[in-house]
This record gives sequence, structure tokens and C-alpha cells, in this order.
Amino acid sequence: MNVKALFDLTGKVALITGGSRGLGLQMAEALAEMGVKLAITARKPNQLDQAAAHLRGLGAEVLTVAGDLSRFETIPEMVGRVLERFGDIDILVNNAGATWGAPPRTIQPKPGTRS
Repeated sequence: MNVKALFDLTGKVALITGGSRGLGLQMAEALAEMGVKLAITARKPNQLDQAAAHLRGLGAEVLTVAGDLSRFETIPEMVGRVLERFGDIDILVNNAGATWGAPPRTIQPKPGTRS
């Protein structure tokens, strides 16, 4: 078996949280290029719609599911919608998150050591 066949993702299904922009959208683009069917989630429906249009323009099959994953009770319905549409989830990209905008801490080397 060759490497391309070993890593073939054609027809697989990926659920990408935070998939409407940034790194999540970039991962969706890469998976779409590999022939993966995409389910992308995010809190803002308008951003999801824009991302889905972009991904469909690349030839991807896309399902969007708007929701706030910080609310645990919304997760089963989200997963249920993906399973209803695609029947399975082969790949999970758990990308959703938040930033607090805090500056990074600077770690100073101990005196007498090299950094």
C-alpha cells in the first residue's frame, strides 16, 4: 500500500468546532482538499454561513451547526445533527475556544544560567 492510499480521507466526515474562521477554517479547507465531508460549528450563524459558502466554493460538502459549546447541554443536539446528516463522525477537530487577551508571562532566567 502506498502512502497516499494509507492516508486517503475521501468520504470521511469531520466535525470541526470553531470552524467558521481562523485556524478552524484553515483546517476545514485542508480536510476539504482531502475529500472530507465537513460539519463546522461556531456561535455566530452569519460567520458560519460565510465559511460554508467559501468551503462549498472549494467543492466541499458542508453542514453548519450554530451553537455555544460552553453550554454543555447543546452538545448532544449538535452531534445528533451531524450524525443525522452524515451517519458517522470519523474526525473531530476540537478547535473552539476563547482568549482572554492577557499578556504572556515573561519567565526570567535564574541568575548564573543561560537562556
